[in-house]
Amino acid sequence: MNIKNKKDHGVLSLDYAERRNTNKALKYRLWRRTHEVKSSIKKFLPNKPSSIIDLGTAEGKMLNDINKIYPECKCVGVEYDKELASLATSLFPNLKIYQGDVQKLNEYNKEKFDVAIATAVIEHVLEPQTFINEVKKILNPNGILIITAPDPFWEFIASKVGHLDDDQHHEVPNIKRIKELIHKSGMVVLHSKKFMLSPIGMPGEFIIENLLRKLKLNFLMANQLVVAKNN
Repeated sequence: MNIKNKKDHGVLSLDYAERRNTNKALKYRLWRRTHEVKSSIKKFLPNKPSSIIDLGTAEGKMLNDINKIYPECKCVGVEYDKELASLATSLFPNLKIYQGDVQKLNEYNKEKFDVAIATAVIEHVLEPQTFINEVKKILNPNGILIITAPDPFWEFIASKVGHLDDDQHHEVPNIKRIKELIHKSGMVVLHSKKFMLSPIGMPGEFIIENLLRKLKLNFLMANQLVVAKNN
């Protein structure tokens, strides 16, 4: 795999992590993705996890929130950006943070995890199939992979109106594409859905989103969730 620089990884910066402390939309997106991950672990993993790896952990906030629910769980984060990895280590010494490439997980092959988390990651990698295959190698049998990714249409609109940098992402896969990647890896899709109607949250959002799904109006939601199980 030819990785040349941070741009090839779509790496988020230390500045982005700092803005998540004050920017309402960024804070909400992190909170909502964390909520979906927590719910997925509870729903699709029969027992409490003993080990979790967060791929693209940034400053480690999501992983730390999950660790609060499972304090006995070994929680590992992988972050490409050295400054973010250092920040995560200093903020959350309870976590084990590695500075590394989520597209090259061979160094973790000796470790196996019950849960692998990849939120807002797959759209940043150069070879999504290789990435999914690598994740499979580090999952325990019946371990689960939780992926979130932006919807390609709304991502395109956000880029055109200047809310996102055009060169941040490589392929932005839809749910069908993510499922294909998972099937080709040999894992099984357990669940998929669209979520996040508002970029900043809204009263009754979960009720409204459930209603939209029943009405087949999923296209109105800007994020995607896919949960897969390793055989």
